[in-house]
Amino acid sequence: MATGYEKINKIKSKLRVPMTVMMLADAMDCGPRTIFRHLNALEQENCGLHKFKKDGETFYVIQTEQKVDFNQKIVKQLEKLKKTMSDTTPLDLKNRKLIDSVISSMQTTDPDGFKAEAITLDPNYIMDYGPFCDHKAQETKVSKLLMAIRDGFKIRITYTSTNEDGEKKTVEVSPIKLVMRVDTLYLIAADESYAETHVFKNYLVENIQNVVQTNVSAISLKTPFEVEEHYKYLFGKYVSSEDPQTVSLQIKSGWLKTQFLKSRFSPLAEINEDKDGNMTVTLKLRLTPDFKTWLFGVLPDLKILKPESLKTEMIEKLKSTLKDMKA
Repeated sequence: MATGYEKINKIKSKLRVPMTVMMLADAMDCGPRTIFRHLNALEQENCGLHKFKKDGETFYVIQTEQKVDFNQKIVKQLEKLKKTMSDTTPLDLKNRKLIDSVISSMQTTDPDGFKAEAITLDPNYIMDYGPFCDHKAQETKVSKLLMAIRDGFKIRITYTSTNEDGEKKTVEVSPIKLVMRVDTLYLIAADESYAETHVFKNYLVENIQNVVQTNVSAISLKTPFEVEEHYKYLFGKYVSSEDPQTVSLQIKSGWLKTQFLKSRFSPLAEINEDKDGNMTVTLKLRLTPDFKTWLFGVLPDLKILKPESLKTEMIEKLKSTLKDMKA
């Protein structure tokens, strides 16, 4: 649960744009009386809180008396320079980050706006995800996503879908979390359908070409986001709506036994071992393509006990593979 300090800071981030008490109440998912109490606390802070009337309503905004005078021409030149830099080259990443910091400082009018960088990359921290990994570290993009999550604003992203023939589209979403799942970085977000479905969407960060933070408050969750609940019944990184099935496996090799003992599943795997050392693992999973691919690769080290349909499918896959190899 968020502390009072965290709530005050969240209201500060919301008040970078003019908002009424009711707008703040909706954004913070609380009552107007609570908002008035927080606004009184902000007035005591002397943080630059102002209120004004517009169209018969009272608006609040945090703005220091003295605005920083900055050169628009220089900012535009820096933006042009940034576009010439790569999003993947380490040196260009550092330079883009430096330019972003300079632009931000030139445009900031609130001293509280000089915040620490969202993330940093240690040159001694090497991330090696292997030859088939589809994740690329894109520090600038990740920083923007983390900032939007922290400040509680919707973002507009240009995204290329991997499931819809590479169609590029622009969507406005409420960012919820960044999650690394099986060496792949995902943005978990709520789109316009969330109010009806209560289902979060997964966006592959690598496929996000552009991120623009809006002035529209993100949705306020009734309960905290639970990553285990989001990935319930999943083996890998494929989110599916299929009904989960009970899978029972007898494990033959020692190395695979160790893998199951060290792995985490949601719900938890049921692991039993008899007096002869035979291990049986029971899982509640959706039978997604990544699970079947993994299972096919370790068939010599286990025996499928159930479901029978899965055993039959693996036998047919083996026959087809053997036939192709002999052809």
